[in-house]
Amino acid sequence: MKSKISSFIMISSSLSIIIFSFYTFLKSYNKMFYIKHPITILFIIIIILLLIILEFINNLIFEKKIESLSEKEKKIILERNEGNYFYLFYKFLFHYNENKKIKKVKKIDHGFDGIIELDNNIPIWWTHLFFLTIIFSMIYLISYLTLDFSNPYKEYKIAYEKQLKEIKIFEKNTPQTSLKKSFFKKNLINDGKILFEENCSTCHQKDGSGNIGPNLTDDYWINIVEKDLYKNIFSIIWNGSKKNPTMRAFGESGEIKGNDIEKISSYVYFINKKKIKPNKQKSPQGKKILIWNIK
Repeated sequence: MKSKISSFIMISSSLSIIIFSFYTFLKSYNKMFYIKHPITILFIIIIILLLIILEFINNLIFEKKIESLSEKEKKIILERNEGNYFYLFYKFLFHYNENKKIKKVKKIDHGFDGIIELDNNIPIWWTHLFFLTIIFSMIYLISYLTLDFSNPYKEYKIAYEKQLKEIKIFEKNTPQTSLKKSFFKKNLINDGKILFEENCSTCHQKDGSGNIGPNLTDDYWINIVEKDLYKNIFSIIWNGSKKNPTMRAFGESGEIKGNDIEKISSYVYFINKKKIKPNKQKSPQGKKILIWNIK
């Protein structure tokens, strides 16, 4: 007859396994297992009650079996169940069975170097660890093949979709600026530089000196649609250029949001007003304007 495991260990370990299984196999990666949800709390309470009932029945069965044993067998079982359960668990993990006969250690003589090797038994903790890795690998393999829990490609897809939803919510709650409301902001220059390099540097170079697109650091402008320089820059990025289809309507198409256009416009305005210009610049294009008629 096997030794009886403590009730609090059985209930807590069983509950942990059930919750882990529920979390791993029954949840979707994008629908988190909310521990504070009323249904989850009710589920845990029911499971605990069932485990207590089962443990109570198990105790009754154990007591009945004890009564049917001889005095010698009863004494052995009761001795096994004495003491701290954590200590018993420690002995199970790190020590061999005490009743097991200790085998004589075999000596292996290599012969040529005079070294004698002791052929000791494998430590019990190593054996337990080995079986634990097998169990873990089986769980992980099943999860990888059948669930979203440990598949990196599915996790990436779900995380990406979640990020897109968060961006939509952010944009919905954060009002975008427009041509009328926007104005030059010095604190947006650094962010605007990053966005400019990502979206505009192919045609205008990183320093704005011009490539297939015009130079943005001189006083010559192909498109003049506003009386204010900053507003003119913002309008061109938003509406595009009628004189050059390559300069498309980034804002109108939704490719770049209003707040980001404000950042880019602040950066372009800044490099245009800078006294120090790039050493190498594209030849002037358009009409020269030294003074803008600011409203």
